[in-house]
This record gives sequence, C-alpha cells and structure tokens, in this order.
Amino acid sequence: MNTIRGLCAMLGLLAMLRPAWGATVTAGPSAAEKRIIDRQISRIADPATRRAVQGQDMAWQMTTFLCQNAARTVLVRMGSQPHRFFLQDVGPGSQVVASAALVSGRGQFLRVGNGLEWAGFSWACHLDPATGHATHFDVSLTGPAQVGP
Repeated sequence: MNTIRGLCAMLGLLAMLRPAWGATVTAGPSAAEKRIIDRQISRIADPATRRAVQGQDMAWQMTTFLCQNAARTVLVRMGSQPHRFFLQDVGPGSQVVASAALVSGRGQFLRVGNGLEWAGFSWACHLDPATGHATHFDVSLTGPAQVGP
C-alpha cells in the first residue's frame, strides 16, 4: 500500500512539473550558423555596440547576420530601397526561429521613388544549417506598413 501511495505521490509531482518539461523550446542556430554570427559580432569595433548586439535575442541575431543580405536582393527586386528595410515590425513576435533551417517574421520596406510609403510584408528565410548560409528568402506583401506602436 505504501508503495502505491509513493508511486501516486511521484506521479502527482511529475504531473506538476510536466508544464516545465513540455514548455516550448526556442530553436536556435546550428554550429555553423553560430560561428558566422559570432564572427560578425567579433568584428564590431566599439565594445559598447558589440555588447549591445550580443544582448539581442537569437531571432534578431540570426535575422541580421544570416538573412539580411538574402532579403536585400529579393526586396530590391520588389521595389525597396537597398538600405531602407526592416526585418521586424513594432509587434511582438515579429521574428521567429522555427528551426536552424527556418527563420520567419514580418517587416517593412521603403518603396523607391515614394519617400513616404512603407510596404509591409511577411517573410521566411530558409537556411542551410550545415553551411550557415541563406538558401532562399520568401516575401509576401501584406499592405501598407503600420507606423508607430
């Protein structure tokens, strides 16, 4: 009888701990992707800026250092100014690491020739975890970008 009570108590304890065990694990970069990110961060000359970048979450780091150049090529073809785009927006969860092979999110770009029109879009950055390089960048326009919070 005591053995059964002990087992029941143990199962009850495990049931209470289950939410922590079953919590969503945030995906992260592969070893190759992490090396690229670390190399880029180490090239930042100003120590305060380097610390600030190191303090950004992994979604931001993967987006910035692994996806941004692939995004630029696609967005310029769609009418973006080359250095006037953001792979994030003001809302929460605008950058999500699904796996070492996929980062997705929402963003906006400033249209060429129309200095005040920002276009909103959703995006997906496909990565090769073995090399750490972007293999494909998908964009879907969502309409005018929301300005401000």
